[in-house]
Amino acid sequence: MAQDMRTFLGHIPGIESASTYKLWRTVLRKNNSSFDPEAFQVISPYRGEFYGADSINLLLQKALNPGVTNRCLDGIGYWDKVIQIRNRPMSNPIYAYRDSDGKNIKTEIYNGEIGIASAHGFDKGSEKPNVERIQVMFSGNTRKGLKYNYGKDLGKTENGRQIPVQNVEDNLELAYAISVHKSQGSEFDYVYIVLPHRDSHLMSMELLYTALTRAQKKVTLFIQKDISTLTTLSRPEKSAVRRINSSVFEFKPLPDEVVRPTMSWYESGKSIATLSEFYVRSKSEAIIANLLSDRSIPFKYEEPLFAPDGTMYLPDFTVTFRGEECYWEHVGRKHDSAYMAHWEKKKAWYDKHFPGRLLITYESPEISRDALKIIESNI
Repeated sequence: MAQDMRTFLGHIPGIESASTYKLWRTVLRKNNSSFDPEAFQVISPYRGEFYGADSINLLLQKALNPGVTNRCLDGIGYWDKVIQIRNRPMSNPIYAYRDSDGKNIKTEIYNGEIGIASAHGFDKGSEKPNVERIQVMFSGNTRKGLKYNYGKDLGKTENGRQIPVQNVEDNLELAYAISVHKSQGSEFDYVYIVLPHRDSHLMSMELLYTALTRAQKKVTLFIQKDISTLTTLSRPEKSAVRRINSSVFEFKPLPDEVVRPTMSWYESGKSIATLSEFYVRSKSEAIIANLLSDRSIPFKYEEPLFAPDGTMYLPDFTVTFRGEECYWEHVGRKHDSAYMAHWEKKKAWYDKHFPGRLLITYESPEISRDALKIIESNI
């Protein structure tokens, strides 16, 4: 896991081979002096499940800050990256230690602000097995010179009164990874976006755009399985804005079946069931899929196919005949000039990169016979 994290962060300028702990400290170090919690950020569209922010936080805490689990307060330990989850305005302030005069003062901190936890001043150099208090240094010019106190037995205020208990669990969470929602309004040098292979009505092109635009220097996408998640998000029906049935200029609502969240296969335009696991886009494609399924011929529907030069198309069917992978395209709209122009371009792509591996059927009343003829000649 440590090696995975070195690969994960190793492209950042100034990072050299080191232990995971030293690597983490180097990543956070800004101009070799102060710590910058916004040097990098992992963002996920979700909080739950194994690809959500909660699980990724535990993974990264263990990998980047090893040993911290033995010295934690409500799951947060020294040098963990954290986020404030509760608004604390001056009407409900929090106490922070001010470096300039060595006093604890009332101040504000707001939901979404990110910082780095450290040992409280009372515990500097201490080897106590139990952590009872921590301090957090938040980013931002207005937070400079302030160390925010959390826990209990935090010292006295500038008026000599004991600082009240400020529970960690009520105020802080780990922030190695955060949700897209939590990231809004923030900027980070390096952003890593996790995109699971999951078709959800919660995902939209606007949500992805929000995540992408958090990066100031570089953004990296971790896409599970293949790029079909991106191709799905590029569809008009995956726009949250276009799903709103209103417009300043013209009323053009999308059809109900497109925006119906419980029918995920409508969201991709695949509305026709087959004998296989796949939903397809036309009755002719359903006939082909059913013939393949009936004869137990392995196939995939709209699986991304990459050429050696990096270009990509989505074959209608990727079929395995006698151990060899072939690509089956069904040409449906023969009388649509734009469609046919695109098809000719696509066919030329196959001829260039995958010669002899393209199978073609055309829309006709004899589609069943034509498809069956292709199948029988290849099995």
